[in-house]
Amino acid sequence: MPRASADREAAILLVITTAAFGATWVAAPWATDEVPPLAVAFLRFSLAAVALALWCLARGLKLRASRQDLPVIVGQAATSVVGYNILFLYGVTLAPASHGAVIVPGLIPMMTLVIGAIALGLRVVRGQVVGVLISLAGLALVVGPELGGSASTLLGDVLFAIAASLWAVYTLLGRTGASRLDPSVLTTFSAALGAAVFLPLALLGGGFGDLGSATTRALGSIAYLGTIGTAMSFVTFLEGVRRIGAARASAYTVLVPLFGLTLTVSLLGEPLGPLSLVGAVVVITGLWLTQRAGRAAASARVASAEPA
Repeated sequence: MPRASADREAAILLVITTAAFGATWVAAPWATDEVPPLAVAFLRFSLAAVALALWCLARGLKLRASRQDLPVIVGQAATSVVGYNILFLYGVTLAPASHGAVIVPGLIPMMTLVIGAIALGLRVVRGQVVGVLISLAGLALVVGPELGGSASTLLGDVLFAIAASLWAVYTLLGRTGASRLDPSVLTTFSAALGAAVFLPLALLGGGFGDLGSATTRALGSIAYLGTIGTAMSFVTFLEGVRRIGAARASAYTVLVPLFGLTLTVSLLGEPLGPLSLVGAVVVITGLWLTQRAGRAAASARVASAEPA
């Protein structure tokens, strides 16, 4: 495929991915308004596991795993599926979803750098530190006005921050975990394992009785989270990576808070004060600088490793 064509197709796929991720910050509040969060999580990952399994079968991938793959499957399920989604879905019941749409993507790069440097000895370049500090300043502007607000909003913001930490751990596990599985197969197993964990938790946490009276909006939101917000987004992201590589594809993550904030304000009607708006712009700028520095460092490492 010509380079220009691959770049164009990747751009379309990755913009679709970030928009779909951003819309989960609208779908989650609509779903949890009427259905308990744990029931939403079970349904989300049941749908995602089925959709991803069908995708794997369509690609001719065998849905098989060995004992050696279990640590990676369990690690991914524990962090990005079970842990993250409990915090994400309960967080949107306590704090404005617009906060989460900025806090989570804003903190993930910082958490990834800090945990990676401490636990794995990963090298951090100056540009990444600068970008992270700028993002933190923006987050302070977004969350700062809430420090004198309600306790529930503050608790929701804390849940979002912990969720970002878990996603950072998941990212690092993906870099270091030794798995022979195709990413689509790995994610299928992780989603299925997550659904299996969520089932008893959902039954203990209120069950599924509210589903019978849920509106079309709530049910559609659950369907969106499982299909477009999880399965399709994963596939489109991987296809984008396949065309232009992980380093360049990661740059598109700066669009997640942009889409998330735009959608939560316009569809949920959440207020966005001038200070929060400025903070969101600062966060996106910091994210862009962090990703840019990371890509430059990765390119430099590849160039130094090539024979002269």
